[in-house]
Amino acid sequence: MRDTQNRLLVQTKLSTLDTAIANYVAINKRLPCPANGTIASGALNAGVEAPSPATGTCNPAAQTYGVIPWVTLGLTEEDATDPWFARMTYRVDPALTQIIPLLMDMSNCDPAATGLAGAGGNCLVPVAPCTASAACTSASSFLNGKGLDVWDGKNGAAGWASRQNNRGAGTGAAYVIISHGATGAGAYNKNGAAGPLFATQQGSISIPNPVPPPATLVAGNDEIPNMNGQSIALPSAQLSTYRDAPLNDIKTQAHFDDYLSHPTIMYVLNKANLGPRVH
Repeated sequence: MRDTQNRLLVQTKLSTLDTAIANYVAINKRLPCPANGTIASGALNAGVEAPSPATGTCNPAAQTYGVIPWVTLGLTEEDATDPWFARMTYRVDPALTQIIPLLMDMSNCDPAATGLAGAGGNCLVPVAPCTASAACTSASSFLNGKGLDVWDGKNGAAGWASRQNNRGAGTGAAYVIISHGATGAGAYNKNGAAGPLFATQQGSISIPNPVPPPATLVAGNDEIPNMNGQSIALPSAQLSTYRDAPLNDIKTQAHFDDYLSHPTIMYVLNKANLGPRVH
C-alpha cells in the first residue's frame, strides 16, 4: 500500500517541478542550472543553482552532482525530494541555461520559415513575410542539436536510433529530472551523501534505503546511466543516454525503479508561452 502511494506521489512531485521550471523559463527565458547535490541541507548555497562566472553556463561540478535547485525555483527542499527521501537528480543541456544568448525562447522562430538559427543557436529577428523564407529561423532549425537524449532501453541500437528524445532530430529533452526510486541508487540525500545504502530521515527516525538489487551490482543496467555523480555526455552515445525504461522490480540486471520527467524543449516553451510564432 505504501509503495503504491509513493509511486503516485512521485508523479505529483515531478509535475510540480515541471510547472515550476516552466514558470522560471517564462520569466528568465533560460533554464536554471542544477544545484550541487553534495551540499548538505542548511549549508551555504544548498538548493541554489550554480552557474559558472567564467562561461555563464553551469558550473561543471554542479552538473556532475546536479539536483533540483529548489531555492532558485522558489520551492522547498521537500518539493525537490522524492517519496523515498532522496533529492531528485536534475540534468540540463548547458546551452539552455546560458544568459547570452537566451535560448529558451522561440517567439522569433516561424514554423513556416526555412532559415537557419543564428550563430549562437537563437532565433533570428524575423523579416516578414516568413513563409518559405530563409530570412526567418524555422522551428526545426532552432531545435536541432539542442537538449538531452532519453531512451526506453529497448531493442538495442535500433531502439536507440528511434529514441523518444533525440537532440540530433530536434526532439531533445529540455531537461531530465530523475527520482531514483525505492533503491535510491545514485541519488543524494539531505546530508549531501550519495546512495545507495545511505540513511535518510523521516522526522527523527533513520530509514535506510533497500539494498539495490542484486546486492552485487550498484544498480540495474538501465539505472546506471541515470545515476548522479556523472558528467553529462553531449552528444550522448547509446550507453550514456538517460533511460526511462519500464518499471521492473525483479532483482536482476533488468531492475528499474527510476521515475523520470523529460519534456521536449518545444513542450516547455509552449507551456511558458514562448513557443514559435503563430500565423
